[in-house]
Amino acid sequence: MVNRLQVAFGWQDMHLHRFAIRGREYGVHQDGGVFFDTDAHQALIGRLKLRRLERFTYEYEFGDGGVHDLRIEAALPIDPKRVYPVCIAGRRAAPPEDCGGPKAFMVKRSGYAVIGGANPRAS
Repeated sequence: MVNRLQVAFGWQDMHLHRFAIRGREYGVHQDGGVFFDTDAHQALIGRLKLRRLERFTYEYEFGDGGVHDLRIEAALPIDPKRVYPVCIAGRRAAPPEDCGGPKAFMVKRSGYAVIGGANPRAS
C-alpha cells in the first residue's frame, strides 16, 4: 500500500510515514526512527476490507505535520489498459515531497505544478 500511494502523490519514500486504520498503526521501520508492529509494506489495501467511504489517515514526513485524510471512494475492477495508481481528482491535492509541511506548501503553492499537469507557474 505504501509504495503505490506514494507514487500517486509523486513522492520517493524518503521519510518516515504511517497509516492509522481502525485504531491500528501501520508503518515502515527505519533505523533511528519509530518502530511499528505492523509493516505497511505487508498491508495490502484490498486485504484490509475497507468499506466504501471509510476514512483513514496517512502521516508522511513526521515533524512537518503532513497528515492526510484518505477515503475509499470505490473498489473498481482493474483495467489492464490503465497504469496504476491513478489520481482521479484533487487539483493540487498533494504537496511535493520535502516542501516543509502544510503551511510552507500553502505559502509556495502557486509555484508548484499540478500533478500530471504542465510546468509550474512563476511565483
